[in-house]
Amino acid sequence: MGQTPTETVRQIEETRRRLDAELEELETYLPPARDQMKRTAMIAGGVMALVSALAFVWRQRAKHESIRRLRDIDHRLERLEERLHS
Repeated sequence: MGQTPTETVRQIEETRRRLDAELEELETYLPPARDQMKRTAMIAGGVMALVSALAFVWRQRAKHESIRRLRDIDHRLERLEERLHS
């Protein structure tokens, strides 16, 4: 710091101006980074929603497929029982 109070105040103000200028420069990088993070989050959310929807559809199809197979087996058993009773 300076030798006199006036010199000290001048150095403080000079440092403050320099820091403000550096801060303004850094703020110019912030919006693109924030926008990039938003885009990344939106893409990740979309992918998660798509994967969840596909998993739901696959589970439903598997469930219906197993029910269809069980109905087919029941139908065959009924035909077999009819043949045995005839």
